[in-house]
Amino acid sequence: MLELFIELTNQIFWDGYAQQLANENPAVFNSELNDFINNYN
Repeated sequence: MLELFIELTNQIFWDGYAQQLANENPAVFNSELNDFINNYN
């Protein structure tokens, strides 16, 4: 699911968005990842 989340967010925003978010604001990254997993698992 992590790979799908990264691919999706990179497509929606820009290439590298997921990594940038994870580096700059890991709490938001984890929150968005958890929401993604809960909604699409």
